[in-house]
Parts: sequence; C-alpha cells; structure tokens
Amino acid sequence: MSPLKGSNSTKERTRQKRASDTDYGERFLNSHTMIRRGDKSIYIRQEYHERLSRIVQVIGEDKIPLYAYLDNILERHFEQFEKAITDDVNNKFKPIL
Repeated sequence: MSPLKGSNSTKERTRQKRASDTDYGERFLNSHTMIRRGDKSIYIRQEYHERLSRIVQVIGEDKIPLYAYLDNILERHFEQFEKAITDDVNNKFKPIL
C-alpha cells in the first residue's frame, strides 16, 4: 500500500466520522418533540446512563434533556425497524380461530 493511499483513506475516515458526528447531533440532539418528561419510569444500566448523559452534555451542549434524547433514539429505532418488528410480531402472534 502506498503512503499516499493510506493517507487518503485515513483522511476519508476522518471526514466520514466528522460528517456522521454532525448528522448524529442534528438527528438526535438538536430538537425534540416531547414537551415534558413522561409519566413512566424505566431502568437502564448505569454505564448506559453515564454514556447517554455525557453525549447530551458534550455533543448536545446540554440543550436537550436526557428523556427527549432517548425519545429521539427510540423514534428512529421504530422507524428503522418497523417492518422487522411487525413481521416478528405477526409471525409469533397466531389467532386462536
């Protein structure tokens, strides 16, 4: 591998990383639709809570509450996996009659 090629691929990965960081922040951390925190409590691993809190603080510049960030993540998850979830539910749910 030539040094130039390695250098270009490293630069490309850095550009992609920066672009994905920007896209990530724009997608999950700049806006939210929740007006207030929901009425339900959920439990998550301590390490995930620490990671999520740090992401909100650093990338989101503390401009979005943690509950709204989680809501944005779940919204995207359900959009992305809607068909797979529906298919799995339909395959496992068999009517009695």
